[in-house]
Amino acid sequence: MNMYFPRPKALLRALLISVLVLHALSLGSHFIYHYLGIHNLLPYFGRLTGFVNVDKEANIPTWFSTMLLAGSAYVVWGIYRHVRDKGGRYRWHWAVLCAVFVALSMDELGHMHEMAGRFGLAGHGSTAYLSWVVAVVPFVLVFAVSYLRFLLHLPKAVRRLVAWSGVLYVGGAAGLEVAGALLGRDLTVQLAPGKPYFHYLLFASAEEALEMIGAVLFLYAMTLHLRSLLRADATAPAMPPQIRPAETRRSAPGRRTATRPSPVTESRATRR
Repeated sequence: MNMYFPRPKALLRALLISVLVLHALSLGSHFIYHYLGIHNLLPYFGRLTGFVNVDKEANIPTWFSTMLLAGSAYVVWGIYRHVRDKGGRYRWHWAVLCAVFVALSMDELGHMHEMAGRFGLAGHGSTAYLSWVVAVVPFVLVFAVSYLRFLLHLPKAVRRLVAWSGVLYVGGAAGLEVAGALLGRDLTVQLAPGKPYFHYLLFASAEEALEMIGAVLFLYAMTLHLRSLLRADATAPAMPPQIRPAETRRSAPGRRTATRPSPVTESRATRR
C-alpha cells in the first residue's frame, strides 16, 4: 500500500498554525472593518474580509475545513485497506468511518445540514436554525454506541486523541449553537455592519475553532495510527526459511541399494 503523508507531528504543527492564522485574519480584519469602522484600508477591503470570514461559505476557511475532513477520510481509507489485507478486526468499522468523513467533507462544502431548518424540527423563529441538531443527534448517539468497542480496541494514545477530537468537534458544531440559543442568540436577524456583528463573530469563531481543532486532532490521530501500523509491518521479523528434511532413499522390496563407501573406508581398504 503506497500512501504518502508527512510526519504526524509536523502535520499537527502545520495544521494548528493554519487554524491560528485563519482565525487571526478573520477576527483581525473584521475588528478593523466593523469595530473600528475603517472600510477603506485596502482596495476591496470589504470583500477581502468576507473571503477570510470563518462564518461564511465558499471562502478560504470553508475550503480548509473541507480539506481537513477529506484528508481524514483518505487516511482512514488507508487504514481500512491495511486492516483488510491483514485480515484484521473491525475492517467494516473503518470502511463506514471513511464514508462518514466523506459525507462530512461534502456537508462542510455545501452546508447541507442547514436545510433541516426548513422542516422546523426545533420550532420556528429564533430557534429554527437548531433543527439540524435535532435531526442529527439520534444518529450521533447510535454511532457513538455502535463504535464504543471499536474505540476501546485502539491504542491508548490514539483512543484519547479520537475521544477528544469528537468532544471538540461535536461541542463546536452543536454544543455552542445550543448554548447560543439558550442565551438568546437569534441567527434569523440580519446583523448590520458594526460592533454587534463583531460580537456575533466572536461567538461564531469559537464554534469554528473547536470544529477545526477537533478535525485536526482526528487527522493527527489517524495519521499516527496508520504510521504505527506500517512501521510494525516494516520491523516485523522475517520468517526463517523452512529447512526441508533429508530425503531418505527407499529401495524396492527385495532389492538392495548400493552404498558408496566413504573416503576414509576406501583408503583403509587400499592399505590392506
